[in-house]
Amino acid sequence: MNGIISLARFLAFSIAGVAVRKSWNWLTADVDPIPGTKEFDDEYRQVKAKYIRLTKKKEEYNDAIKKIRWCCFIYSNIPY
Repeated sequence: MNGIISLARFLAFSIAGVAVRKSWNWLTADVDPIPGTKEFDDEYRQVKAKYIRLTKKKEEYNDAIKKIRWCCFIYSNIPY
């Protein structure tokens, strides 16, 4: 009987420890770093790279849409 209780305590404390650690990481991960620190520079570089990548992707999308609209416009005005 003591073995079962010990196992239950071990599992309960292990699960509680994991839950506390994950909740603490979740709370502290959302804090913005102080400007001028290494963490701030890393996050700034990541955000800037993401912005550049997304704007390039949007420009490619806009160009493709313009081509599609232009082709549809040309072919819609051809009399059959």
